Amino acid sequence: MEELEARIKEVQAKIDQNTHLRKKAIELRQILKDRNAQLQCDTQIRESQRYIDYFTEELRRLQTKGSRASFISLQSFHQQQSNESSSSTDAMAKSTTTTSTTTPGSHGAENGAVLEQPIVDSPTQASLQSYFPNTTTNTSASTPTSEMAEEDPRKRYTNLDLLESDTPINRAKVSLKLHELEYKVDVEKKVQEGIRNLYTILDRTSASSAADRRRKAELHEKQLECSEKMTLLNNSVKKYKDLYLGEEDEEDEDESGETLSAEAAAKEEEKLEQMEARPVLRGMPGARRPVTGKLQLKIVEAHELAHAPTRMFRDPLTAVMVKIDGNIQFRTRPSKNDKWTDSFEMHVDKATEVELLIYDQSGDRTLPIGLLWLKISDIAENLRKQKLELEQHGSNWVPAQVAQQHHDAPLDVAQHKNDAENKRKHAALSEHGGINAWFDVEPLGRIYLEINFVRENVKRRPMDKLGRAGAVRERKGEVHEMNGHQFVARRFYHIMKCALCGDFMAKLTFQCEDCGLACHKKCYTRVVTRCISRADSKLDHDEDELKHRIPHRFEPLTIIGANWCCHCGFMLPLGFRGAQKCAECGVVCHTKCAELVPDFCGMSMEKANLMLSEMKAANNRRRTFHSDSLPHFSSDNHQRPLFASSSSNTQQQQQQQAQTVKPYKQESNNASIISPQSSFSTPVSPKINPTASRPLSMNHDTSSFQSLTHLFSQQNSISDTLSRAGTHHITTPVQVNRKVGLDDFNLLAVLGKGNFGKVMLAEEKYTNELYAIKILKKRFVLDNDEVESTRSEKRVFLAANEERHPFLVNLHSTFQTETRIYYVMEYVSGGDLMLQIQREQFSEARARFYACEVLLALDYFHKHGIIYRDLKLDNIMLCLDGHIKLADYGLCKENMWANNTTNTFCGTPEFMAPEILLEHRYGRAVDWWAFGVLLYEMLLGQSPFKGEDEDEIFDAVLEDNILYPINMSKHSVSICEALLERNPEKRLGGGKGDAQEVKNHPFFAGVNWDDMLAKRVQPPFLPTVNGRADTSNFDEEFTREIPILTPVNAMLTANEQQEFSSFSYVANWAIDGTT
Repeated sequence: MEELEARIKEVQAKIDQNTHLRKKAIELRQILKDRNAQLQCDTQIRESQRYIDYFTEELRRLQTKGSRASFISLQSFHQQQSNESSSSTDAMAKSTTTTSTTTPGSHGAENGAVLEQPIVDSPTQASLQSYFPNTTTNTSASTPTSEMAEEDPRKRYTNLDLLESDTPINRAKVSLKLHELEYKVDVEKKVQEGIRNLYTILDRTSASSAADRRRKAELHEKQLECSEKMTLLNNSVKKYKDLYLGEEDEEDEDESGETLSAEAAAKEEEKLEQMEARPVLRGMPGARRPVTGKLQLKIVEAHELAHAPTRMFRDPLTAVMVKIDGNIQFRTRPSKNDKWTDSFEMHVDKATEVELLIYDQSGDRTLPIGLLWLKISDIAENLRKQKLELEQHGSNWVPAQVAQQHHDAPLDVAQHKNDAENKRKHAALSEHGGINAWFDVEPLGRIYLEINFVRENVKRRPMDKLGRAGAVRERKGEVHEMNGHQFVARRFYHIMKCALCGDFMAKLTFQCEDCGLACHKKCYTRVVTRCISRADSKLDHDEDELKHRIPHRFEPLTIIGANWCCHCGFMLPLGFRGAQKCAECGVVCHTKCAELVPDFCGMSMEKANLMLSEMKAANNRRRTFHSDSLPHFSSDNHQRPLFASSSSNTQQQQQQQAQTVKPYKQESNNASIISPQSSFSTPVSPKINPTASRPLSMNHDTSSFQSLTHLFSQQNSISDTLSRAGTHHITTPVQVNRKVGLDDFNLLAVLGKGNFGKVMLAEEKYTNELYAIKILKKRFVLDNDEVESTRSEKRVFLAANEERHPFLVNLHSTFQTETRIYYVMEYVSGGDLMLQIQREQFSEARARFYACEVLLALDYFHKHGIIYRDLKLDNIMLCLDGHIKLADYGLCKENMWANNTTNTFCGTPEFMAPEILLEHRYGRAVDWWAFGVLLYEMLLGQSPFKGEDEDEIFDAVLEDNILYPINMSKHSVSICEALLERNPEKRLGGGKGDAQEVKNHPFFAGVNWDDMLAKRVQPPFLPTVNGRADTSNFDEEFTREIPILTPVNAMLTANEQQEFSSFSYVANWAIDGTT
């Protein structure tokens, strides 16, 4: 309470100060004669009034917060009194209860102002009022809470909204402006320093040619411009620092107004730290997301600019200079009345920012008077949202809370349409399309712009219907190791600072995958400290370690200026409280990075590197001296080759016959499947038919599948012999090399194709069974570092094969040729659900049926420590019996148990969870987000997130409200809202219960999960085919292709072929002939 009272006094003092300034400005206005001075005085009066309104609103909020706190503390006092009285005697309890019931009344008489204020409305009620204002309750308009509901202070503004003059001053606007300006000041200082250094170099040169003089003149002019811009920036920073009241709106209070516990506050602080330290947050100052397209800009007029004094500029003319990423692209004509109507259009390639520099000029003299920066990505995002709002205008699509409220209390839909139309008028596109708005100019004034931007998309996606979309995967680049650090080149779309030299990193950054250390490409070789995140990392020589061990004295710091973490290089957001600063040397870092900062207090990394270089040079000289002074001996033992030219027959038999499948974690006591990579550990009988041990023939000269049954019987006899010999650790048949090859199949049709390869329909020659064969080129796998991915996909298939799960595609076999690898899978002839939903809309019952089976498949994967990560309609195949099977395990991740996390950026854009897009670590909850998107699409026939390209879809996933038809069933809305919760910890299924949480939702009420798993539930739809090899349920774009394998010219080396040495496999059910 004391802190709250202090803040109230601070805000009241600011109100008094601005009221006094406004009063004095009015008095000064009456005696001024100069027109320019009068206009500036009028501007100051208006600005002071805006500041007064802003501080008055903040004061009201603080007073309301104090009133709620007082009311809650009063309730707590009476509750405590009631608890104490309940432990007394019956007679005393009765007396005490009578007293306690009269106490609130007496206190209420004294604190009527507090008790008369209503408690803050629930989110549902607030949301309902925001969409249907005419349905508000009869609350007095004079009460603070009713005013807050009408103003909607929790409205989420975009970054571009906060730059508009029509947006009232609020904490978000002040924070964004101050942080961006601090960043610009820091950048401008670096530019000034660079100019001075370059000028000094030119000044030292003896040459005095015309070119040198011209360069000096240009540098001098640039230095003057930077100095004048610094003046404007410093004035702007001072203005917003006076307005800054902190970042906290709700972070230290929960919905009831109670103060969070210390533990809960610590968790919230940790979440805030993780969120604000990440590189791709949209609102992060300095963020630069390149965009390509056509930019159209029209500069119309400006008001309230702080023009140059007339004593310096006689009859000044005002012009605007437009820069794209620092390069001058356009200048308006000079104007005397601040009106131009100039426009320009240009194609921008991976551009990030538009800068407008307004300046007065008189003759050859110019003076900057205003600055404005607009990020092109923010412009594109605002245009996307406006387009989306116009498409939704007049429709019956509303947020989840409003849709659920509609079922409890039906509202006048026609009235809702009128209200929605009034609300969207301010966001409507002009007749030519674009953004028409007044924007704030720093440090004073505003300018009216007409802006439009058309993205250049290689492939546009349909926004109003479902379509196929390929998955994306972040390709891991080359790893550069240095002192245990695993540096990988990455691109961040905002300015970072190198942890070694301290200079900015605008593009390519080398970042350690383990500890997050970030530096230049040129600097990573100079890292002198070990990566302490890796327990096994050691320097080659202990003596190379620096003995300088002076730890930093870190103290908590609240960021109020432009600062960068000295370890990870990320900019620390304004008001961020998860930062530390050394009291001795002044370095600043995240709290989570403090333990990773080396103990070089008082020593720069440059100096540490110099010391280490000298130590290494001295050690090398010492080693050279000692090696030269010792005699040299030679031995035949040292001439032995690393590998023998040949091996024994027993070794050959073991390598060829003992191929197994990697042990996979199970929750039952059933037999494990043994890994093909562990064949060396499996004993075999030395008496084996030679035909069983022949290597796999790449030419497939003979019919190989005929010998499978005979080989399997041999394998069983081998296992029996081993078991009698006492090798009890082997509990499953040993998978020996089967001669299954391409010649065992007839290729009939192409079912699908992508950059990975092809999927073909094939008939097995000896059983006439149909299978789908996924074919990958070895060269593609090697070039894209996908070897481990192919092995992982095979292991996931084996996990599905363990129990022949009914809703997972099972694996028949795998084999290889010299140029390709092949997965032989079950063939599902009904096509995928994407094709089915494009043919007709699913009913709710049909969508629920498919959702149940998908849920059981995900549950099976999760129980085996696997997350799927690529759930979508395209990957759900429909069998002829009406049931589904999940296919394509290329993005699955193993060893993902309840508390395990990963951070790979992969998935299909519309189905990727927010934590994946934000590059946070994530767990099993990402599958439930994708399940929510899938369920939404099956129920409504469209995606919840719309965009014409990946960037727009990513923005929609992170920011857009998810809308539902107002007549959608209550439980359908409820489960979609619970699954599409952006906080993974609150998401349905994101807790310890995992799939059970989803099963317990009312949407699945009445489902018998045992019957569903046993396929005893009648499917709602049966696909039809015209024959066993009919491919009409697959995309004609692929099926009309000729099923042939194109020649591959690239040859693989022996070492490259060795990467696929343990790939071949045949499933037991395929050998037994069961289906």
